[in-house]
Amino acid sequence: MNFIFETAVNALEAFLILEFLAQYFGFRIQAPIRHIGFCIFGIVSTVAITLFSWNESFEIFSSLSQILINFIFCLILLKGNIGAKIFISTFTMVGIVLLSSFTAFIVGHVTKEEINEIYTQFDLVRITAIFMSKVLFFQITRIILRIKTDSNFLKLDTIPLVIIPIISICSVSLLTDVALWYPGSQQMIFYVICLIILLSLLTYCLFIRLSRSSQLKHDFELLNLQYDCAKQNAEDIQNMYENIRSIRHDMKNHLLCIENLLKDHPNNNQKAQNYIRTLLKEQAITQRKIIFSGNDALDAVLSAKQTAAHQYGINFDMVIADSLQFMSADDICVLLGNLLDNAISAAGQTDTKQINLNIQPQDTYVSIVLANSVKDDILANNPTLKTTRQKKDGHGYGIKNVRKVVQKYHGLIRFYEDNGMFFSDILLLTIPILA
Repeated sequence: MNFIFETAVNALEAFLILEFLAQYFGFRIQAPIRHIGFCIFGIVSTVAITLFSWNESFEIFSSLSQILINFIFCLILLKGNIGAKIFISTFTMVGIVLLSSFTAFIVGHVTKEEINEIYTQFDLVRITAIFMSKVLFFQITRIILRIKTDSNFLKLDTIPLVIIPIISICSVSLLTDVALWYPGSQQMIFYVICLIILLSLLTYCLFIRLSRSSQLKHDFELLNLQYDCAKQNAEDIQNMYENIRSIRHDMKNHLLCIENLLKDHPNNNQKAQNYIRTLLKEQAITQRKIIFSGNDALDAVLSAKQTAAHQYGINFDMVIADSLQFMSADDICVLLGNLLDNAISAAGQTDTKQINLNIQPQDTYVSIVLANSVKDDILANNPTLKTTRQKKDGHGYGIKNVRKVVQKYHGLIRFYEDNGMFFSDILLLTIPILA
């Protein structure tokens, strides 16, 4: 009976931990694979907890092994920043350990039982302590989910945020052993555990603060990118209107010139034709600067980047068969703005100076293929596509943000090179997925 009860409690604990992690980060794979993976990790977690829980001296190994299992579960099945996954996996186990010790000491204080009896005997007091700890854990995790913030902080920030919870786990485990050997120290140890709980809560508050600070910096970078796109598009529109006014103003003179060429010199047909071709070429250049796809955000980005490409002498060909109406303006700006910036920077250093953009619908997906000429083998020298600019501040977010947008629309992205061209091949889902 005792073994069955302990195993059931361990299974419940594993379920509560994995369920909280899944709610916090969200699955990045579809059913039924997510359910199968959840069950597998639940079984592994239950076995690990049961294996180490039969001896109080091994409790610390149980917690550390559970942290590793939690992290692997997050890494394989869940979305999110790797630093946040490490911290939340550790912090979750801190919560379990602290709440188990806290409730055991509280129940022991109320019932006047020694802590070693609560941990070793199978009776109503132990069942009450376990029930209280699981209920408290569930309630606290619901509160955390309500105040959850997107975590996108620097990797160096993760180190102290993980070390502090691990130290807390080790400290509580050692204090529990002391309480088992020296029952008279229970009250003092209880106060120390309360202080450790406070320290853990302060650590989580620091995590939230750092996450929000990093998110503000990230949002600021995106706003700058959107501002640049809008500013460039406004300048292009202004230039277009000025060119149209100039053409209208000079139209009378152009027509008089053509009339004189044909009237005074009947054999000057070729000169008149050349003159007309020049005017048509100027008009084509003016029209080429503004894109009309039916989506204002897409038009703004493509017009701005096309103008920037022409300034570097780059030939920018595009086929736009889908206006990306399913995407938000911010996501369009982030996705195409970053990719086209990289393409213009790379193509401008080549002799061919070529960029091709193809946006085509494919059933419930849309395909975005961007190709640009490159001088050297990009992926061989920089496989992760990190920024190569000497001034890192404000840069290096491009490809990360592109991947986030692709992930948001349940899409796929791959980079490859072929025949002197670098390809960004993207497939995005145009309809929402039901959870």
